[in-house]
Amino acid sequence: MASVFQGGDYHVYPDGSVLASGGIDLNDPARGYVGYYRLVWFTNTGWLDTTRTHRQANGDILAFRALHPEGPHAGQFVCTVQGPAYDGQEVAPVFRIFDNGDLDTTFQAPLQGWGYSAAFVAMADGRLMVGGYRKINGSPDTVCVLRLMPDGSLDPSFDPPRFEDEFEQHLPIVGNIEILDDTRMIVTGNFDRVDGHPRRGIVMLNWDGSVDTSVFDNAGCEPYAYNLITGPNYLRSISRIERGPDGMYYIYGAYHGYSDGTQFYPSQGMITRLYGLDVGVREQERLRFTLAPNPASGTAMLQLQDVPAQGRVLLRDALGRTVLHVPVQQTTTALPLAGLAAGVHVVELWSGARRLGYERLVVVP
Repeated sequence: MASVFQGGDYHVYPDGSVLASGGIDLNDPARGYVGYYRLVWFTNTGWLDTTRTHRQANGDILAFRALHPEGPHAGQFVCTVQGPAYDGQEVAPVFRIFDNGDLDTTFQAPLQGWGYSAAFVAMADGRLMVGGYRKINGSPDTVCVLRLMPDGSLDPSFDPPRFEDEFEQHLPIVGNIEILDDTRMIVTGNFDRVDGHPRRGIVMLNWDGSVDTSVFDNAGCEPYAYNLITGPNYLRSISRIERGPDGMYYIYGAYHGYSDGTQFYPSQGMITRLYGLDVGVREQERLRFTLAPNPASGTAMLQLQDVPAQGRVLLRDALGRTVLHVPVQQTTTALPLAGLAAGVHVVELWSGARRLGYERLVVVP
């Protein structure tokens, strides 16, 4: 029997079995599983998996993520624990385990026990983005986003920016990291300034950790107050940003009012649709192009009036995955569609790290 006292995270395997984390009380004396466990495996029918060795820790494991399926550590997981030990072994607050739950001692993150990790993004080369609020060994400063090498050491090519929050009731925290085309990343959470730039809950970072000042300038959400016994508590956070199949972006979280940097929209709250990453609620003029035929099978032709510098086209499927990458070197560019799944796709036109426009393309068999 299993009782969940502290919910954490979960991972569903291809066969439907589940790995769950948090604080789970097991009562299976016949197999020796009695007590408080932090990683527990269940079968695809919901029963306790008796073939697995369930794991304990000195603190709840509130979050974990499967590592990149094409990376050097495919099949493994990265975890965060609110305590100094896992399975009887001393660990950093961010550590790596094998699929069977054994600790991977080759990963050593130089992080202090103080803090909280809320976001993980695993990359195909084995590096790992971590978001939350943490402190690096030997430093008193709070770090809200950092990048680790495959062995857990700090990535020297990433300089963590400084996040600030104006409300003393809360710490600045990064809750979500979305990587865009390996050149930039969108970071959301609870914060007001990033390296001195006004960014209220959403910021675009370059690959080296610097702020992309061309995006979300003075944009973001506004707080709302709810009353506690001790007085008002101000809450303002963008939890996540999600890209829809139509090319638009959706943010959601705990806030009341959103500004795109040029205009304030007081009615926006909890969930807001953005027309693109370079604008906000309002849709500004963007570089349009023609696609023919549309719907298309085999090949679609993209027609432009001018060729952008460092131009390229990305084709994304309904899940937002990049399924085609074609350089744009002339006003007419062929998009090979053979082998792509049928359905609605989004064609994005880019110039370097800047998206110029997008159109929907229906791929048919």
